[in-house]
Amino acid sequence: MNNTLKSAAMIILSTVLCLCACDSGESDAPGTTKSWGEPELIEYNSYDAEKPKIAIDYMGNAIAVWEQSNGIYKSIRSNRYIAGSGWEGPELIETDTAGDAGWPEIAFDPYGNAITVCHQSDGTRTNIWSSAYMAEERWGIAEVIESGSGSAIAPVIAFDHECNAIAVWHQIVSTTTNIYTNRYTAENGWGSTQLIENDDSGHAEIPQISIDTFGNAIVVWHQHDGTRYNIQANRYTAGGTWGTAQLIETVNQGNALFPQVTIDSDCNAIAVWQQYDNTRYNIWANRYTAGGTWGTAQLIETDNKGDAKYPMIACDSSCNAIAVWHQYDGTRENIWSNRYTAGSGWGTPELIETNDEENAYNPQIAIDP
Repeated sequence: MNNTLKSAAMIILSTVLCLCACDSGESDAPGTTKSWGEPELIEYNSYDAEKPKIAIDYMGNAIAVWEQSNGIYKSIRSNRYIAGSGWEGPELIETDTAGDAGWPEIAFDPYGNAITVCHQSDGTRTNIWSSAYMAEERWGIAEVIESGSGSAIAPVIAFDHECNAIAVWHQIVSTTTNIYTNRYTAENGWGSTQLIENDDSGHAEIPQISIDTFGNAIVVWHQHDGTRYNIQANRYTAGGTWGTAQLIETVNQGNALFPQVTIDSDCNAIAVWQQYDNTRYNIWANRYTAGGTWGTAQLIETDNKGDAKYPMIACDSSCNAIAVWHQYDGTRENIWSNRYTAGSGWGTPELIETNDEENAYNPQIAIDP
């Protein structure tokens, strides 16, 4: 997620009654009523808990992670939800007391194992740390997964179907920031840190990643060219190497920022981002065709009353996708959406919330099979 995540004094989650059925692929009986449960407090610390993230495994179990202070420094904590029985209780998953830990991310493999990554200060710089949760064996010992002399920040992680994972982050090198990665294999653990972009004309920041069924991955990020921020991408070929970083938008009116990416079951990808046109921010998208190249960037919202920002995107098993974002209408922020239909393209932007009393910000989206 981008750096617009809001702080919260406590973390409260609600469980979906149909969670197990959706994750296992089972169908609900005709007439089945679905509803949200009651909100439940899943952490008990008296200090602020912030930036929660959650992932769900194939059995409907979930793990939530977040950063939380103990009054001296911030640590990473977690709580595990067991399908059919509920939350187990909060747990500290890293014990390094040299400095603050933050920006946790988590992902599951197909067998119920999970990895979380975060950045953590050693008193001099921030490093990228990882903790592994082995199904039925709890959390392992946290370890550093990057090397370098400059601070490493904002990691994200994703698994493929063979239980391998890739983490990416941005890292300060001399006077700029670059995008780095490390790959985890089920057999050998973490490998070596690797630079995946080499344009030092300006900062490269806030990478996002998605992995397809076969283990190919695409990473997107925004990068300054000395004049403005642009959207760049790089692709990892399963069992091979990273390619060359590529510019995927060419509208040079203003900054393009905070890209997100998703890969469908046919190994096509769609990236979305916000871009300034010298008057307002709009939402743009570009599509990567499996085995081919990126297409032409496309404007996917047309309401010019105010800024449209911080898009998120997800795709289903039939290669359709939905993008969501928040957008100003001259009075308040609203949540908008647009749907990409495989074979026909993007539809018409649609307002998906109608509360006209308060601002709505920072939507998230997930799609079942």
